[in-house]
Amino acid sequence: MKFSIVLATLVGATAIVSSANAADMARKVPYAAPVVETRAYDWSGFYAGAILQYGFGDDRVGMGGGVSAGTLHPKGFGGGLTAGYNYQAGNFVAGLEADVALSAMRDSIDSAVFGGTRAETKMPWLVTVRPRVGYAFNRALIFATAGLAVGGLDTDITANAPAGVLHKSTTRAGLAAGAGVEYAVTDKISLKAEYMYVNLKSDRYDFGPYTTKVTGESHNGRVGLNYRF
Repeated sequence: MKFSIVLATLVGATAIVSSANAADMARKVPYAAPVVETRAYDWSGFYAGAILQYGFGDDRVGMGGGVSAGTLHPKGFGGGLTAGYNYQAGNFVAGLEADVALSAMRDSIDSAVFGGTRAETKMPWLVTVRPRVGYAFNRALIFATAGLAVGGLDTDITANAPAGVLHKSTTRAGLAAGAGVEYAVTDKISLKAEYMYVNLKSDRYDFGPYTTKVTGESHNGRVGLNYRF
């Protein structure tokens, strides 16, 4: 009888010690939070999209002999399409981009020189092909770009005394350079904002007794939306 009581006491004590040790171990084991993997955005691949822009420029209307009929300030909105390819290595991104845009940039002036002179300029379209390099902060990309620009430039000047008329519609090549930022709002769609400086080749024209130099320089602010394939 005594042996049974002793045995029962030992079994009960062992169970109490085991329960206490288990509770102590449960308190000592730290909680391991689940690991959430964050995948860096990859800018590599082809893309295409649309752009909206506003441009402005300056063009002094010289008439020869140091006489000017004033300065044209063409400005206006435009829009077009763009396409390109990016390759990403680490945080660095390099690629090639091309775009074509139609523009409403224009201006006209009337001057009293030479019996009354009227001048008008238009920049109806622009195409650029540019390498682009940038640095990616995951979904944000800061970039710079420079390359070829080809655009149309229409010039009309009419002077009355002595008479002289100039009408030129030309296509010119030059430089396009700028910088901007692009952000991937989804894995497929990104938004961008950029500044683009364009300088098309200047030309000098003779009309009647006059000589004028026509420039195709403009400053352009652009926003765009791209879709990645």
